[in-house]
Amino acid sequence: MKPSMRTLAHVGEWRIEVRADSREEVFAEVARQIARAAGPMVGSDGDWERVALAARDDATLLVDWANELIGRGEAAGRAYAEVRNIALAPSGDTPAASTAAFQRSQLTAEIRGRRVPEWRSPLKAATYHGAAFERRRTRWFAALLFDI
Repeated sequence: MKPSMRTLAHVGEWRIEVRADSREEVFAEVARQIARAAGPMVGSDGDWERVALAARDDATLLVDWANELIGRGEAAGRAYAEVRNIALAPSGDTPAASTAAFQRSQLTAEIRGRRVPEWRSPLKAATYHGAAFERRRTRWFAALLFDI
């Protein structure tokens, strides 16, 4: 099933909700939404860039991923809409061995973006407030709140 996305705007905030068949699709869809907000893209795609992140859980990892894409995109003048070779570990279905364990969720991926002549994104940063990432029946659900 194709991923779906819903946005909810509020003064100073933008909330997105993503539903997808896999955890990887959730991360890819968030990248596409951030890229769309960056502004008009021009030229050809850039080189593939490697990203590696680790966090205590999937929701925190998703916030860190979003902030990495916003920061990297603004600094490089690129909208990173293409994602490949996403690897997430451990599986979101596997409970952590210990609640005291740190950096249980890890992501590696390659991203590629087109040039954005003028970064116009209203997105300042993803926040940890209200971040969610969970399995709901057969699909994955994630929610992110951005400061705008």
